[in-house]
Amino acid sequence: MTDTRKKINIRIAVALTGVCLFAGLLLLGTSFDRSISDSLYSDNNLFCHVMALIGPMPAFFVTIPLSGALVQRSLASHFGKGIKLLLTAGAVLLTAVLSYYGAKAFTSSDCLDSLYPAAKNNMALIIPIAVCVFMPLGFLGFKLAAKNTDTLLVRRIAMVLVAICIAYAVQEILKGVMRRPRYRTVLKGFDGVGFVPWYEKFPYTKDLPAALGIAKEEFASYPSGHSMMSMTSFIGLPALAMIVPAFKGKEIPLALCGFAYSATVMFSRILAGAHYLSDVASSGIIMLITSALYLMILKTTVKE
Repeated sequence: MTDTRKKINIRIAVALTGVCLFAGLLLLGTSFDRSISDSLYSDNNLFCHVMALIGPMPAFFVTIPLSGALVQRSLASHFGKGIKLLLTAGAVLLTAVLSYYGAKAFTSSDCLDSLYPAAKNNMALIIPIAVCVFMPLGFLGFKLAAKNTDTLLVRRIAMVLVAICIAYAVQEILKGVMRRPRYRTVLKGFDGVGFVPWYEKFPYTKDLPAALGIAKEEFASYPSGHSMMSMTSFIGLPALAMIVPAFKGKEIPLALCGFAYSATVMFSRILAGAHYLSDVASSGIIMLITSALYLMILKTTVKE
């Protein structure tokens, strides 16, 4: 077995161990969610604001450079001009869309908007941040890919992007179905808005946020988006080694750093009253199961 395959096996083992760890935390949260949040909640905590701001960013700091690498590979492909143009346009569009959503996430209600209330949906902020902060990451990925000789680079990048998209889709579906009120919202004592276990669907209606005078995002506790997006760094940081020479051979430390970073984000979300323990644990399970499956498939692209 090659050294690369052994390292992938170690990362799979870490992912599955993490699934077991978060499964245990989910069981703990099932019984003690409310009491844990009662003990840890810290209103207007600066640490929580900072972690809320940067928490989801790994998902974009990984996917945007990789999509930029796809632009380079599309331009350098041996397809005819028509297909090459179509592939390049698709990769450029993907980079632009990810940059836009990265900027939108950065300015959203639980990120920059929590520090600067006029940030949410403010296109005067979103567009410049997308163009000046996120789009250059795509250009960086383009430049790095030009020096890369991996013939399977496109396939491996596509696998990472698909894995992250699947985990994100599962999270969004669960959020839309469960509509669990956040702990900080429950504390405000709105009529009919009390503590709801993670496995029970809250009777949400489209008119409820307006009737209560609160944002609809306050009914998006389960599962935790910040936690899931931060956990993308578990596979995302090692994936950058595909195009960043300095990261090559350091995939395991990078994965562990990603795991530790996500754990910090998860703790901050409970501390902020944005999520319960079961919310962040479920997100960890979703992302790590997806990561383990991705790594198993990735291993098939490495020669014995």
